[in-house]
Amino acid sequence: MVGGIYLVWNTYMSQPTNTTLESQDSKFGNATYFMMLAATLISLLGTLMTDFALGQWVYKQTNSATAYGVIGFAALAPQLLFTPLVGTFLDRYPRGTIMIIGHIGAGLCTLIMMTLYANKVLSFEWILVFVSIGSIFNSFISQSFMVLVPVLVKQDKLIKYQGFSQGGLGMVELSVPALAALFLVTIGLKGVFIFDIASFLSAIFILSFIVRGINRNDGRSGNIEGEAISIIEQVRFGFKYLTGHKYLLLLLTFMGMVNFSIGIVHVLLTPLVLSFSTVVELGTVLTAAGVGTLVGSFTLMFLSDIRDKNKLLCWVLYLIGIVLISSLFIFVNQKITIWLLVGIAMMMTLLFVMVESVNQVIWQTSVPSELQGRVLSVQTLVTQMSLPLAFLIAGPLADFIFEPMFNQDGLLTNNIGEIIGTGPGRGIVFLYGLCGLIIIF
Repeated sequence: MVGGIYLVWNTYMSQPTNTTLESQDSKFGNATYFMMLAATLISLLGTLMTDFALGQWVYKQTNSATAYGVIGFAALAPQLLFTPLVGTFLDRYPRGTIMIIGHIGAGLCTLIMMTLYANKVLSFEWILVFVSIGSIFNSFISQSFMVLVPVLVKQDKLIKYQGFSQGGLGMVELSVPALAALFLVTIGLKGVFIFDIASFLSAIFILSFIVRGINRNDGRSGNIEGEAISIIEQVRFGFKYLTGHKYLLLLLTFMGMVNFSIGIVHVLLTPLVLSFSTVVELGTVLTAAGVGTLVGSFTLMFLSDIRDKNKLLCWVLYLIGIVLISSLFIFVNQKITIWLLVGIAMMMTLLFVMVESVNQVIWQTSVPSELQGRVLSVQTLVTQMSLPLAFLIAGPLADFIFEPMFNQDGLLTNNIGEIIGTGPGRGIVFLYGLCGLIIIF
């Protein structure tokens, strides 16, 4: 499959170039990008802390794992489902303004929840409503950021700046659990709400200094606003564009498969570790995964001179496949199993950050800037929706199919089990190996 990606690239596309971006680079400085990144990361920190804290609060109130999971779903699903509609807005209206509207809308949702909490009427149902609405506004923020980055920085430096973005995202995600837990213990849920609102206000304040400059030349063609074309037709355009560009359609399909495989690996990592070790070792493995994210982000900063980004993407995907296949043998020497998993977790996150970033740069340099809102929103929807699907299917696959295969008298106990071992966790690593084979072949 990886080789097929490269073959189709050479067949259907020469080196893709978004010529629109070249004429805009001189009008935007690096400072604008870093101010927008700072605003986005500050806002994201508040949002993720609120999502984390609300999940803990709901679980305490309901003692229901289902309710806890539904809150997480509400924070993610609407954001993804509404991306095609948001993409249409981004190609119609000033993109910097849409980003600010996203911050305002999400901040108002948090303010309403804080008011309900202060009046002791906050309930699971209200949380579900406003987390879902806030998720849609967060789509305004994330999609705006994605289409504005290639306008703000030079095209040949996009991978480097993706490294900055991914590094900032990694640091935020690493800090959220500890910060949110600290706030909950010391000042409670209200304190988390206040921090979140302050983060949105800070983001709006920062963006107010650069929004006019961004809107003057934000990559739109300037024609779509006046076109008498329905919103539905504009949403469909993103899908139609992909059917006319076979390489991008293949890349979209393949990255959806990759994300699905990585989603399975991610969701089964905790059960895998706990099948033979303790929570302490699990913390070590998850910390290593976080470090891998940061190392991968910093590595990207030194790859800006690589011109054949498709070849780079293929090589990194090959490495991911090899790492997953190598996980088949972590139980050969159980004295070092946990340390092998530490290395695998670090390598997986390091490589996946690179894959996500290089893939995004390929899209940003292949799709004309004035179309990126509609086209990249479809790309986001397809690739990211594969993650929650993987979360749903991974558990049943492990519990009812692969783990029983390596139990006593299991289907694979007397053949493959003699090589990779039998017992708890072996079915999961076998599934890891299959995911690696799917990515490579």
